[in-house]
Amino acid sequence: MTDLNGSAADRVLTKEALVERLELDLLSTGPPPGTKLEPERRLAERFGVSRPMVREALRALEALGMIEVLPGRGAFVRDVRLADAVRPLDTFVRRRKPTPRDLVQARRTLESETASLAAANADEDDLALMESALQRFDAATDLVSRARADVAFHAAVARASHNPVIETMFASITTLVFEQMLRSLGDPSVSREGIPYHHEVLDAIRARDPQAARAAMEGHLLVALRTYGKDLDRSLDFIAQRTIEQMLHE
Repeated sequence: MTDLNGSAADRVLTKEALVERLELDLLSTGPPPGTKLEPERRLAERFGVSRPMVREALRALEALGMIEVLPGRGAFVRDVRLADAVRPLDTFVRRRKPTPRDLVQARRTLESETASLAAANADEDDLALMESALQRFDAATDLVSRARADVAFHAAVARASHNPVIETMFASITTLVFEQMLRSLGDPSVSREGIPYHHEVLDAIRARDPQAARAAMEGHLLVALRTYGKDLDRSLDFIAQRTIEQMLHE
């Protein structure tokens, strides 16, 4: 793999391959925000492609949130936000039509370990962030606000792991998690059983008890397997759309 100042490509690239090469170069070399990329002409020469193809590739990178193209000035590296970085993965996963069962299995693997790490690594700022999210959750009076606060709590637990890979992995599924939370919180039988686990997770993390934190998070996530019925194997997109329609007709 070449870096942003590497030699010319040794084969003809498609636009998609060019986008991938440039994206990997940016991720691997990590130029600071504000760094100016090579001019279109130089990039075209280096990769052996046309300037229009380079222009299209830069537009694709801009759509991904990795660069900013300023007319007359060139392309510059953006300060990539986590949401920008994981958006393409969310799109890819959504095309596979994941179900609540799929998501629960993935979250059980990821978040149980995350809670355990949070219990070992959380600092006072992390605890304050989790407490704030639960306060917003408890105070929320509508389904969407509760679901947002619920996601914020789980994201705070991921952050408290102090593992950037885990935090990014959770961020990549937050929209799917939000849709699942709309389903859970909109069903009194599910929320009645699942909500108390929030404070069990927080209490275990505050007590620096990794095993208890793991168990509480796993118990929280497994509620859906017992309570969703046929929805467990329907697509999350279908469930989210049905929930939205129900909200509009209330």
